[in-house]
Amino acid sequence: MKKLFAISMALAVSLSCIPSMAYAETEGAATSAVKGNTAFVDMPSDWSTSALSNAAANGLLKGYKEGDGMYIKPSATLTRAEIAAIVNRAFGASETTTLKEVTDVSSEAWYATEIAKAVHMGTMSLAANMRPDDKITRQEAFSILARAFQLEATDPNYSALNAFQDKDYIASWAKEGICAFVEKGVLFGNDGKINPTANITRAEFAKIMDNMVQQYINTAGTVTKVAASGNVMINVSGVTLSNVTVNGDLIIGDGVGSGEVTLDSVKVTGETIVRGGGVHSVIIKGNSSFGKIIIAKVDGAVRVAVEGDADVEVVVIDDGKEDVIIEGKLGTVEVAADVPVVLQKASVEKVEVTIAKASVTIAAGA
Repeated sequence: MKKLFAISMALAVSLSCIPSMAYAETEGAATSAVKGNTAFVDMPSDWSTSALSNAAANGLLKGYKEGDGMYIKPSATLTRAEIAAIVNRAFGASETTTLKEVTDVSSEAWYATEIAKAVHMGTMSLAANMRPDDKITRQEAFSILARAFQLEATDPNYSALNAFQDKDYIASWAKEGICAFVEKGVLFGNDGKINPTANITRAEFAKIMDNMVQQYINTAGTVTKVAASGNVMINVSGVTLSNVTVNGDLIIGDGVGSGEVTLDSVKVTGETIVRGGGVHSVIIKGNSSFGKIIIAKVDGAVRVAVEGDADVEVVVIDDGKEDVIIEGKLGTVEVAADVPVVLQKASVEKVEVTIAKASVTIAAGA
């Protein structure tokens, strides 16, 4: 699959291995996030302050209540289950996959639902041992994020990794994701090293997420103002973006479910990732302008309808199981996944198939 994701902000993530502290609390036991640095006794004043504050305000990280107040615990290392929970929250994931064959995730554990969401979302692969309590490594964290953001290396030889002294210590399964981050200029390493097997802290991961998503839209309604620069994520159905320019990437997250999103006179300078939406969903109209739209909904049918004078250059079908319906006038439709594609009431200049098996239906009015 050809997965491209333009991250407009230069994220200089040179995360060193910060000594961690052992805490008994988990993300599941944490209390609700409280906005504002003063809410946390241990909020640092350094490179991570803004990212931690934003992560708490957006509900990605939750505080821990102790005798003398709330703690954000920036130096605590994250577990696999905690990373799953954070990414689920970021994308608004709610659907689950059965874990009946998993031996190390109790149905009563706080993270059982979070692991089930991550598997359904495709950020974690289903296995007999999910290792939820294991401290997560940097290479595991970047691989999870690469899957979530549909990020893939453009060079099959992963040549960008040659710049790092410890490239041979990167696991074969992690090279794809890490190389993609390096290629995009968002991962520079530390002292010439990637440190793939080092653990990652709450502060470090908060910084990554802060640079990956500048604005979360979690309330239905019409939005007429977005962040001046950076990526924007829509995580709820019933949102209309109107007369805005997204100077980065637009992500229609899993939280949209099978609902609708309307993009009216919207310009996206980067790419648009469609992970949510239904058969009445993503409507692009007005004088909207989109370069590339990547459809990667895990399951459930989704429709992209281009109306009027809206301009869409490329639509890539990159993931999914059920029908992807394309309507309206656009340039190229690239079929890069074994997903049923239906062109209806559509005028398409070119259909490009990049997989061995494909199903493309030219329906009425196309």
